[in-house]
Amino acid sequence: MSRIIFLGTGGARFVVAKQLRASGGIWLELGRSRLHLDPGPGALVRALSHQPPLEPPRLDALVLSHKHLDHSCDVNVMIEAMTHGGWKRRGLLLAPADAFDQEGVVLPYLRRFVERIEHMTEHGGPHHVNDVEIRTSLRHQHGVETYGLHFTCDGTTISYLPCTRIFAGLAEDYAAHHPDVLIINVLRFRDSMDVDHLTFDDARELIAAIRPRVAIMTHFGTKMLERKPWLLARELEDELGLRVYAARDDWEFQVEEELAAAHV
Repeated sequence: MSRIIFLGTGGARFVVAKQLRASGGIWLELGRSRLHLDPGPGALVRALSHQPPLEPPRLDALVLSHKHLDHSCDVNVMIEAMTHGGWKRRGLLLAPADAFDQEGVVLPYLRRFVERIEHMTEHGGPHHVNDVEIRTSLRHQHGVETYGLHFTCDGTTISYLPCTRIFAGLAEDYAAHHPDVLIINVLRFRDSMDVDHLTFDDARELIAAIRPRVAIMTHFGTKMLERKPWLLARELEDELGLRVYAARDDWEFQVEEELAAAHV
């Protein structure tokens, strides 16, 4: 059985700094593979404090959508955990090229601990992790090199739409992968600030156009939290006629079970 575990659902500097929501990223168990996506601040602690505890030494891959700290802060300690302190050279590290440059986030001495390092490119892949195939989206409009991800295992596709502003062609790019599950970062509620993040209205537009079987909102800023994202999810579900969730910290999404229920 496959599952998605949200080790953190907080976004934006204030929410992360105050830990109003945790920021440990997303743990994926798909088929025979274990992957940790965007291991932000507290990722290792959140994995080990989950009940029952998760097992970082059994990870098969670490994946960064981009190098901003709320998505990458714990990547180095997770490399050490995945590789048994560097004694077992193993695993895949998949990230944009700028995560490794002079302002990168992956420490040079740790890179040799990983069996494979692969750089994301626009519409790149497939990258393989056991029985999981990973493809990347078009490049997002964000402050650093950023890509969405499509994970396919046993005929099921889980797409992750991380930080970006909305722009022409974004929805079509994701819709072409026909995601069964769409995880979408919705940092802001509704305001006039010109920033490279999605608002709730943007999420409504994208989910309606992509039409996944299940949509999951996460990565919330303060205004989204004030508006109670679980109520906003219910609003979208009624409006769009598909299942919509607002993720919460330490929530386990059982993939096959939820998709079977969404089909009813």
